[in-house]
Amino acid sequence: MLRDVQVKGHRARSYLKATPGVSVIDMQLLDFMPRIMGNADPMHYAQLLPGVQTNSEYDAGLHIQGCDNAHNQVSVNGIPLYNVSHMLGFFSVFNATHFSRMSLAKSPVGAASANRLGGMVDMQTADTVVSRLGGDVSVGPLSSQATLRLPLTRRSSLTLSAREAYINLFYSQWLKTDDEAVRYAFGDYNLSYLYQPTPRDTWRVDAYFGHDNVKQGDASYGYDAGMRWGNRMASLHWRHQFGGATFTQKIFYTAYQNRFRLDQTSVSLTLKSDIYDLGYRADLTAGRWKLGAALTRHSILPQCPDVWGSINSEYEDEPRQRAIESSLYASYQWAMGRRLTADLGVRATLYHRDASATYFHADPGLTLRLATAPDASLSLHAGLKHQNLFQTGFSQLGLPTEFWFSAGRYKPQYAWHASVEYAAYWAEKTYRLSVETYYKRLFHQVEYDGNVFDFIYSSYDLDQTLLWGKGYNYGVNLLLEKRKGRLTGWVSYAYGRAMRRYPGTRYTGTYPASHERIHEFNAVATCRLGRRWSLGATFVGASGTPYTKVEQFFLMSHHLLAQYGPHNGSRVGMYGRLDLSASYDFRTRKGRRSGINLSLYNVTMRRNPLFYRLCITKNPPPRMGYRPFSFAVRLLPSVNYYYSF
Repeated sequence: MLRDVQVKGHRARSYLKATPGVSVIDMQLLDFMPRIMGNADPMHYAQLLPGVQTNSEYDAGLHIQGCDNAHNQVSVNGIPLYNVSHMLGFFSVFNATHFSRMSLAKSPVGAASANRLGGMVDMQTADTVVSRLGGDVSVGPLSSQATLRLPLTRRSSLTLSAREAYINLFYSQWLKTDDEAVRYAFGDYNLSYLYQPTPRDTWRVDAYFGHDNVKQGDASYGYDAGMRWGNRMASLHWRHQFGGATFTQKIFYTAYQNRFRLDQTSVSLTLKSDIYDLGYRADLTAGRWKLGAALTRHSILPQCPDVWGSINSEYEDEPRQRAIESSLYASYQWAMGRRLTADLGVRATLYHRDASATYFHADPGLTLRLATAPDASLSLHAGLKHQNLFQTGFSQLGLPTEFWFSAGRYKPQYAWHASVEYAAYWAEKTYRLSVETYYKRLFHQVEYDGNVFDFIYSSYDLDQTLLWGKGYNYGVNLLLEKRKGRLTGWVSYAYGRAMRRYPGTRYTGTYPASHERIHEFNAVATCRLGRRWSLGATFVGASGTPYTKVEQFFLMSHHLLAQYGPHNGSRVGMYGRLDLSASYDFRTRKGRRSGINLSLYNVTMRRNPLFYRLCITKNPPPRMGYRPFSFAVRLLPSVNYYYSF
């Protein structure tokens, strides 16, 4: 006879899971993270992973392994969205409490991945029916948000989420440009319906609507400006399991619109653009085979200016672009031994744009995985990818002044990519180490060479504002994660270069892309102190981004002229920021949790230079200066109340 035996162990608290090529972040991580102005945004914490560009304030783009923001596929349960950021770069359109996890791939992994050159970010909702009423409420100084989970029947449930901002109520004094207040509001609304009539069938309906509205004016200069943009998305999913196979179908509609308006005393300018997608996708997984088909109809209005007033500019309206994009893919997982597996795949795409052009391309892909030890593996990813959609604009900050246009008279862009990753666990999987190196060769890259005054003082022609060239990205990513214990988190370092070349233009030679940061160091830590207290901290340290320096100014006939140095030949100063967070639970009982979160953004109050600009004071005597521009607030405190049930 043996006595009772107790087996004790430390449960892994890791909110970061990884498989070769893909990282998955559990949304529960955001409960312990610093909440910037009362919000913890999932895209913001994806930037703390190595190889994902650490963005600064006002930069809403997401740059993965040196690629442009437009090279990424950002989606909800596989349905694409365009321009997923709100103004200032702090928040995406994703309400974290509506989703259960976020998947991130730094390179196109597998033949099933979309026709994009960069990474993939997919926000995923829960795939189980809610059995009881629940939800989350969060009230902060910038916005309030709520999520409600409703069980409708034993086999169906509904999840509703809403977020609305009132930023000008408390932050109007901080949101200023040249001492003039910026009026800004945004909102996000989500709906997810889940129905499981049988254990083998799952139906899902997803819908999203979001809006942004920005206004700013200055009576002394006689101008008034505004921007409006927003997304809409609706989709129907059906998943059926039979005989060890899974068959999934999706039909969807997604749309993005933006409007930019500038009114002055003698002239008015309006810029508008949009993109609408209607599509269908089917995927079949059977054993080691994965097969699929996708069909998408694109309707795109590129940047289309309208000018009224005393200044007359001659240009023709840019016609709406319509295209059909159809793809077939197949991949096979081949067991080449006890420790070596290979995933071989190909994706064939036929792209037809109106009557202007038709393109066909077949993109091969290869993934090799070698288990070097029970808790260690070595992975290789390589392949070719084409992308038929372009995005550009004169802001370079992820703002709605950027627009989309289709391949047609312009050839699709494409890239060869290769990466090698080594990952290992030790100390009973308490720690995880990941080392990755990558290289990408990009072709048919585009850069915008115009500005807002081109629409007023010259004849606008889209072809004349675009530069075409090529480039390459390469780098090394390191990540060390602690997965168990009271203190969990990770530290990461990334070295990366993103070089571009535009032959035959005034930009001679090879130069770094505007978003490039050569060195990046990130740290994320969460700590549980008893039942009520939890602490969180993030640290960001990164090299400055490139910019084109003004070397001399000239005053000629009362006009100010500038002489520039080498394109992107200079860099702003290093970026550094420490954020702290403390959460206190008032009560945790019977699944109910309420408390308060205190957060400090940029604790060290460092003045991080974001870009350089020319400043002219309005007070006499007027003075001119060329100096770095920093975020308006050095220290940003926040108090947030949360309630979960």
